[in-house]
This record gives sequence, C-alpha cells and structure tokens, in this order.
Amino acid sequence: MNRIAITMGDPAGIGAEIVLKSLSILTAKSIPVVVGDIKVFDQLCSRLPSLPRFSFKHPGNGSLGDVEFSDIGCIDTVEAGLSDGRCGEASYRYIMEALKFVFTGEASALVTCPISKASLSMAGIPFPGHTELLAHAGGVDSYVMMLANPKIRVSLATIHIPLATVPAEITEEKIFRCIRITTRSLQERFSIKNPSIKVCGLNPHAGEKGVIGHEEDGIIRAISRAQSMGMDATGPYPADSVFHHIDCDAYIAMYHDQGLIPVKTIDFERTVNITLGLPFVRTSPGHGTGFDIAGKGTANPTSLIEAY
Repeated sequence: MNRIAITMGDPAGIGAEIVLKSLSILTAKSIPVVVGDIKVFDQLCSRLPSLPRFSFKHPGNGSLGDVEFSDIGCIDTVEAGLSDGRCGEASYRYIMEALKFVFTGEASALVTCPISKASLSMAGIPFPGHTELLAHAGGVDSYVMMLANPKIRVSLATIHIPLATVPAEITEEKIFRCIRITTRSLQERFSIKNPSIKVCGLNPHAGEKGVIGHEEDGIIRAISRAQSMGMDATGPYPADSVFHHIDCDAYIAMYHDQGLIPVKTIDFERTVNITLGLPFVRTSPGHGTGFDIAGKGTANPTSLIEAY
C-alpha cells in the first residue's frame, strides 16, 4: 500500500491542526505517515476538543484508512505562535526522519508542513528553508522552487535571498537551468509532452531594450539557448502584464515575490509548493506557519490537501 510521509512542521505553528483536519480526506488516497511529536498533537486536541481525533498506528502497521505516526519525542509542550530554537531543531528532526522513509522506499513522496526560517536559524540549522535543505539531502545542486495551483504554475529563478542581491544572481546559466529543470519536470511529473514556458524580465518593462537595466541580456541568452535545444521558452516579458492572461504551462519569475504574488492572488488556498529537480517527490502547502492563528482552530487545511 502506498504511503506518503507528512512532517508536522514547526510545533508552534498550524501544522498539527491542518494535519488533523485533512486526515479524513488523505486516508482515502493512501496511508499518511505523520512525522512529529505526539504530545504536541495531544496538547492541541485538549485545547481544541472539536478537532478530529485519530488512533495512530506505528509506521508500517497501517492499511488503507489508517494513519501511521512516527513520534520523534523532542517536544513535550509548546506555546502556540511563539517559536524558538527548540522548535527549529524539532522541525529539522521531523524532516530528516521523514526523509528516511522516502530514501528506504517506505514512503513514495514527502509532504512538508510549514517551518519557521527564523527558528531554523536560532537552532543553528545552516539552511534558509525546506527547498535548500532537501536539495542538500537529495545530493543535488540544481533545483527549482515552483508554486502551483489549478490555474497557474510559476518557477523561481532565485528563492530566499535579499532583494538587493537578486540582480547579481540573474545569470544566463541560472536562468537556463531554471528553464531546463522546469521543462523536464513538466514533462515527467505533469505529463505535458511539449510544455510552453514564459520567462519574466527583472526590470520594469523587461528592461526596455537596455534603457532600464541590462540584466535582461543574460535572460535573453538563456532563452535562446533553451530554444536551440528544442524547449518552448519565450520572453523576457514585463512582469506587470505577463500574468494577466494565463496562456502557457508555466512561468519563470526572477525573484520570490515577483512570482508568488500572482500565484497566491489567483488562488491562495489551493497553492502548493513543489521542489523540482529532487530525486523524490516533495510538496508543501503554499502558506507559512500561521503563527498569528496557531492554536485558535481557524487554520484552513485546503493547501495541505492539495499538496498531498
């Protein structure tokens, strides 16, 4: 029976809540293997008695309709919405344990609930987020973060870096790799035989032929290189208008907010984070830890259900 590993994310966030709210739907698809701290779930259910409760099985002992739980046992109690290095360390341990299930073939894919980058940093974990951590664990140095929902897909040329450093990162090689990995993933993961990709410019008006910056020069060379290899990539397009009419299989944005604003504006609740280029399937809800609503019972599980 197919199993999919789910990490509970930051213990102080909404991860445990959205997991509990989604399990009745997820168990109809495969066997979820939740990786986290059972005491955090128990504490949450005591605080919010209306949440659904489950009788968890040990990993490997469940069948369709069951939920398996791998209890890491590193957090006893947590204050909702207030994360720290202890929660960052726990988040990291959940991910590494879940990867064991994936690498041994006990789970066919990995779904990760949101973590706090600040908490990871406080714990001394040398990765800014899931994407970079999982790429390191998977032994790859070429990977792409894609945000997708039923209406639009956007890959990012750069991810979790300060905006001031983005222009220097917009190189021909980086943009070409992003186009190549996105194209291959659309073919292999989404079964799109000849995917079409539109590439954004970095500057207003996509540089206006060099009048408003020269970063587009490298983008243009990358697109030409991809086209010479048979990939259907075009651009660069001005980012303020290219998303107005969705008419391609994926877009490539130059930086985090350039790509995530249109995706989340179009369909926030069903947006999913997908890491392309890994040797395994990894998805995540498209939202964050929800510290402001943690422990209140108002978290929406839709994005986690979509990710699964």
